[in-house]
Amino acid sequence: QRVCVVQGASRGLGLELTRQLAARGDVVFATCREPVRAEALQAMRAELPNNIAVLRLDATDAASVKAAAAEFAAHPLSSSSASSSSSGVISAAVDLLVNTAGVLEDKGRGIVPERSLGQVDAAAVAASFATNALGPLLVAQAFAPLLRRAATLSAGASENEALAEDSGSGSSSIVQNRCHARAIFYSARVGSIGDNNSRGGWYAYRGSKAALNQFVRCMAHELRKHDICCVALHPGTVDTDLTRAFAQARAKYDVQTVEDAVRNHLEIIDGLSMQDTGTFLDWRRTQVPW
Repeated sequence: QRVCVVQGASRGLGLELTRQLAARGDVVFATCREPVRAEALQAMRAELPNNIAVLRLDATDAASVKAAAAEFAAHPLSSSSASSSSSGVISAAVDLLVNTAGVLEDKGRGIVPERSLGQVDAAAVAASFATNALGPLLVAQAFAPLLRRAATLSAGASENEALAEDSGSGSSSIVQNRCHARAIFYSARVGSIGDNNSRGGWYAYRGSKAALNQFVRCMAHELRKHDICCVALHPGTVDTDLTRAFAQARAKYDVQTVEDAVRNHLEIIDGLSMQDTGTFLDWRRTQVPW
């Protein structure tokens, strides 16, 4: 049983990730800005109280992020199956962190996909970066100690299992390149600088996702020594509120249902090794140019 944190879990991909992770027996801490208004998420928690906990977390508010991490650490569900030490002490740990929240358009805050330089608004660009780039970075900062703890516990458990299996054989069967914890950041292909060959535009969204990609690459280098795999993931075109607002544009692509998309994403996440850390993958598990 793994302990997972899903940031941005009130709807769309985050809500479905929570459902599928809990359904397979994992413990999920589902976070969102306004839990009292997240009716679907609260209903899910009521059905699976031993697998789902809901935390308030506003990724654009550093104090809120720190408070959520502290609340997680004190919660009785925050200990994974690997977190019992030989002394019987249970420690809070995060085996999987998934950041899904993002904003492309929010007309109430003046955030729109700009078609030209003339449409660029400083406040809207700052708000986009706060949600799409700085927010996930702050979440990673707050939960990194808990990811490191999970990785340490998992590595110790794996080594003990390997030694037991290989007792008397003189060899070790410890799997090389194994991830002992994972941090996944939902990005977007349009954040790729190398793939921006024809259209341009969308300054705030493209720029903020490119910044997120750089943050993921940086933390992958830092956390590699702990066997924590950090990956940016382009989810593909999924039938969510974000893409429905752009029906004409999305008609050119294969549109996935939320259920199918999440099922596929979890297969990718489960199959990651440390060879994948610091990469930008799409929903086909193909590397996207930075």
